[in-house]
Amino acid sequence: MKKLTLLFLLSLGLSSFKFLSGDCGSLLFFKEGTSTTMATYNDDGKLTGTVKTLYTAVSKTPSGLSVKAQQESFDKKGKSAYKADYTIRCEKGILLFDMKMMMPDQQSDTYKDFEMTMEGNEKEIPSDFVVGSSLKDSNIKFKFKTKEGMEMAMMNMAVKISNRKVATKESVTTSAGTFDCYKITEDMEIKTLFTTKMKTTTWFNMEVGTVKSETYKDNGKFKGRTELTAINR
Repeated sequence: MKKLTLLFLLSLGLSSFKFLSGDCGSLLFFKEGTSTTMATYNDDGKLTGTVKTLYTAVSKTPSGLSVKAQQESFDKKGKSAYKADYTIRCEKGILLFDMKMMMPDQQSDTYKDFEMTMEGNEKEIPSDFVVGSSLKDSNIKFKFKTKEGMEMAMMNMAVKISNRKVATKESVTTSAGTFDCYKITEDMEIKTLFTTKMKTTTWFNMEVGTVKSETYKDNGKFKGRTELTAINR
C-alpha cells in the first residue's frame, strides 16, 4: 500500500494522526503505477506465498478520490494463483476498502472460477487514530454461482469483522523498512457450512498501509503472518 503525508498529534496522552488537510492525493495509494508486495508465512515461519497489489486508474469523486487496485496472489514457488480487482476510496479523509479485499486468502483460490456478488459495508480506516478507541464493524456476505448462472448456495459465505480496537502504537521493521504503526486488533467470524472464528492483529501505517498482520485461532493459537516486503513507486 502507499504513502501519505502525516500530522502526528499528542493529546491527553493519547496518540493520533490525521491526513494533512484531508488531502487524499498525498497517499501513494492514489499515485498511479505504485505497487506493494506482501509475503505470507505459516505458523512455522515458512513462506506460503506472496501477494502483489498494483494501484491504477485514479479518479476524483465529489468528496475525495478513488483508485482501482489489481491484486495477484502467487504460491511459494512464484506461480500465479489468483487475480482480483478492488477499489479503495478516500472520502473526506476516511479510507474505505472494497469488500472484495476482505475475502479470506485461504478462500480466494477455491472460488476463483465462480461469479461472486456481495452485500455489506466497506471496511473503514479513519483519518485519525486514537489509542484505546474502537473502529466500526464490517459485515459482508458473498454469494456464488457458476458461469452458467446456477446458484451455489452451499458455497455462500458471510464474514463478520468485529471488536476492532486501536491497541497501541509501535515501530515495526520488515524487509521493506521500518514504519511507525498503529496496532489494530479484531475478531473475525466466517460462516460457510460451518463457522470459523479467529482473531487478527494488524500493524497499520498511513504511509504504506498494512505493514504486518498476524492471525490466531479463537483459542489464541498462532496460525500465521503476513509482512510487507517491497514498495515500488
